[in-house]
Amino acid sequence: MPDDFKDKVVLVTGASSGIGRATAKLFAVRGAKVAIMARTAAKLESLRSECLIPDNVLIIVGDVSIEADCQRAIQNILSKWAGIDAVIHNAGVSMRGAAQETDVQVFRSLMEVNYYSLVYLYKASVAALKERRGHFVSVSSMMGKYSTQLRAGYTASKHAMVGFMDSVRLELLADGVHVMTVIPGFVNTDVAQNAFAPSGSKHGVQDQAILGGLPPERVAIDIYNGMKARKRETVSSHFKERFALFLSKWNPSLLDKLLLKVKAT
Repeated sequence: MPDDFKDKVVLVTGASSGIGRATAKLFAVRGAKVAIMARTAAKLESLRSECLIPDNVLIIVGDVSIEADCQRAIQNILSKWAGIDAVIHNAGVSMRGAAQETDVQVFRSLMEVNYYSLVYLYKASVAALKERRGHFVSVSSMMGKYSTQLRAGYTASKHAMVGFMDSVRLELLADGVHVMTVIPGFVNTDVAQNAFAPSGSKHGVQDQAILGGLPPERVAIDIYNGMKARKRETVSSHFKERFALFLSKWNPSLLDKLLLKVKAT
């Protein structure tokens, strides 16, 4: 079966688990050459071993919050495959805690991991993406569209991502580069367990809402289809989160009242 991304070169960050892992596997199954980036080599090796053609998978161990690691990732891809067709920036971290009680360093770390990493990858890859009229994709969140309690630093970083993508989309329009923001709702991943607690330590507790979220594989399919259709934005969620997104635009006061009735954890 013909495939739009067969033999295309795709970078997926945060590929060691969750949405990133599912997305990397999907593109590999569809015949793409996939560079997978995360901080844990063993998890990347495990993912590579699960792919049909391991030689089409490039492991990049690195931290997206470090600009030099992002630059090195793109250079490694260009050295191996002489070009890049898509960057899918999925790596990120969340938080759990009231803003008043949260250490300022947590807010800085959230911006470094979620937002500045996006800037680093964009700066490192945009020239190569222009050459192939490729795709620049970031995985934001419903929290990039509206906010809830106990997530102030996280929502700020995700709002920043959405704003950045909206701006560079216009800047790249004439160059033919597709820019897409992914807006997932609750997804069944380890995001809550890995979130920052107010002190900066790991939260270590799973949310019930996340346990009931979409499987990462569903989000990966939405990302893939959104890229094929060159969508501006793709929302991947259950109806409840989509309805909240609707209210955030048309009746934000009602959404505030509803959110205050929800026990945020």
